[in-house]
Amino acid sequence: MLKPQLRRPDESLRPGAALPCLALWLLVMLVSPAPAAEPLLEDLHYQLSVLAWQDAARARLTLKSLGPGRFVGEVTGETRGFIRAVTGERRERLETEMVWRDGRLVPLVYREETRRGKKRGLKEYRFDYAQGRLVLWEWHDGKGLLQKWQTYLKGPIYDPLTAFYNYRLGLLGPTHAGGTTVIPGVPYPRPETMEVRLGARTGGGRQAMVSLANPLFGDARGQVFAQVDEALVPQQVWTTVYGITIRGQILPDSVLLPPGLKELQLPGAGTAASR
Repeated sequence: MLKPQLRRPDESLRPGAALPCLALWLLVMLVSPAPAAEPLLEDLHYQLSVLAWQDAARARLTLKSLGPGRFVGEVTGETRGFIRAVTGERRERLETEMVWRDGRLVPLVYREETRRGKKRGLKEYRFDYAQGRLVLWEWHDGKGLLQKWQTYLKGPIYDPLTAFYNYRLGLLGPTHAGGTTVIPGVPYPRPETMEVRLGARTGGGRQAMVSLANPLFGDARGQVFAQVDEALVPQQVWTTVYGITIRGQILPDSVLLPPGLKELQLPGAGTAASR
């Protein structure tokens, strides 16, 4: 009678025993498709200066495609050098998930996030068009996102990112010199609007002024000025906060949407932008 051969307990740990499994794993990794990156449609980089600090902060604005008619826009800002130290390594982020609806871009989820050291502040506005309401969720440490406020959607409401791209598409008011566009903004903590005024063409482009409410300006409305090109892309931006002027300059490594914003691939987008 043959006795069964017993394998030593450490036999499976020999290098030769693991090679077939390792080879199979490598084969699967090689033939498996890598996750597709979200197509980057626009990538704008800005350098911000404050007083004597020419590189006090950097800001970046991106627009990515999430599929037919779906996009995500994001603005990030991060302080640098001495300013970074005195502000507690402050970082800011705005993000909007948006869709093409009723002939324009509308927000689905708009987020405002601030980080300072280990502290995190996050507000998330969710647009429920089926129920006709806008709900604000706020981050609480140890509890996550909790509902804080809601209101009815009685008309179109835009966050800064959807307002920016709709305006560049020519879908929100006039884009001629002297024209003023009033854009309804997120009504929290009180009803608010964004006003955009566009100046005449000059050798350096066109000057635009945006009037809006922002926590940086306290209870007063702030004014942000910009020098824009023919596609209404800000080349220079400046504003004054508590008597201190902050300036931003677009950087050469920025990637711009081609004229006409055709890469958005939206129904009627080319026609709207050509008006």
